Amino acid sequence: MAVTAAGAQTEPAGSTSAPQAAVPQVSTRKAQVERSLGEELNGMNVREVHIFFIHGIGSEGPNSHDSELLRKSICAYVKNCVKPEGEQVGGYDYADGAKFGMNEAPPTMRYMGRPVWNSPEEWHAAAPFVVHYKLARTSGRTIYLDELNWWPLVFALKCRQIIVSDALLAGPAAKHIQTCSTREPDPAAPGRFISYDWINPDEAKQLLTQPKRAALINRTLKMDITDWGFADAVASLGPLHDLLVQGIRQLILKAVLDSPMTVRDLTPTPLLSPVPDQDFVIVSQSLGSYLIFSALSVNEKDRATPILMQAAVAYMQVLRQTALVYFFANQVRMLELANLEESPTDNFVSHLEDWGKLRCDYEMSAPGADPNAPCRLPKIVALSDPSDLLTWRVPKLTTVDVQNVYVKNAIHWFWLLENPIRAHLNYSTDKRAIREMLYPTAAPDLEK
Repeated sequence: MAVTAAGAQTEPAGSTSAPQAAVPQVSTRKAQVERSLGEELNGMNVREVHIFFIHGIGSEGPNSHDSELLRKSICAYVKNCVKPEGEQVGGYDYADGAKFGMNEAPPTMRYMGRPVWNSPEEWHAAAPFVVHYKLARTSGRTIYLDELNWWPLVFALKCRQIIVSDALLAGPAAKHIQTCSTREPDPAAPGRFISYDWINPDEAKQLLTQPKRAALINRTLKMDITDWGFADAVASLGPLHDLLVQGIRQLILKAVLDSPMTVRDLTPTPLLSPVPDQDFVIVSQSLGSYLIFSALSVNEKDRATPILMQAAVAYMQVLRQTALVYFFANQVRMLELANLEESPTDNFVSHLEDWGKLRCDYEMSAPGADPNAPCRLPKIVALSDPSDLLTWRVPKLTTVDVQNVYVKNAIHWFWLLENPIRAHLNYSTDKRAIREMLYPTAAPDLEK
């Protein structure tokens, strides 16, 4: 039997789903579920907010600063941040548990008959990492935001197998080749890299001399959307998925343990013990939405490895205290086409439902909670630009309130075209999307 974050026994180890909480009494009354990031921040005098920001497909790696605008928008909202975008706390914090330790050998994964990672150095350069920020205020509690970066795990494949190959076919993508060929060791973490030369610099120079064979717009769209973006989603559906999930769990736990929290009951299972008045909020972009809830799935490898099972259980405890999630675009419906399992308990919808049950269990276990009262449903706000080629509606759920909200991330040219790259990437820079997070104006989502 497995053990949930609350300590309850669950289904036998043969199941592949997350440990299940008892089905709670939930309410579908809208008055029970209305919440927003603005409301969370308005309660800062009594409740502490800890935000996890996870990027999506097409991250520019070391050149990305996806959470910066969100931090600036939050500070503009609360009006009393000491610095307008907060400040970084410490250096990069790398996943270093199971699989990612400095003594670990590279996984034996192969692509087209070739190893994905050729040496321990390359594997160490592929470790995901978290960057910690704090938004200190002149009065009121500090807001914590942790930027979760999983992109290093996909760069070896994208840079060497996709970008190099397409430079010979369609023509070179200069910005991606430069990103893939820049080497910068992390001086604060020996053996780790802020940027790694997955493409040898001499090879990069040669690639840049290749003729541009494809038409300009076609070449740009293919390299930015398909080669650099959707390749991440495809890779995440295969064996790389388990490494992505393990990395995300480790990063979230590192973020939590670096905040004002303590660890108790280290044996046999470490359980996180947050301060009683702490709330977690997740803001995820595109593929990040899929990955962060896929991490609720506990497979046979997890159950057979104590350290992995401990991380999975502790991760669930964090989700128990998460009541609000934002999706900046999502590929849920598209990616689930690859998950036609016969099991009704190992799919993305079941993972979201599991989160709703975990959250309800947490509320019912709070001191003074009325065991006969319905739970207040956690909420997903799915922001989608209808012209975004890589976003779909999130389906309705029974234990989670889902609100699909439409935004417009770029100009419509004569209502014939919206730049598809801006349509997908501008959620974190679109004032309308930020307004919907802080000052919700959208009508209720009436889809049944």
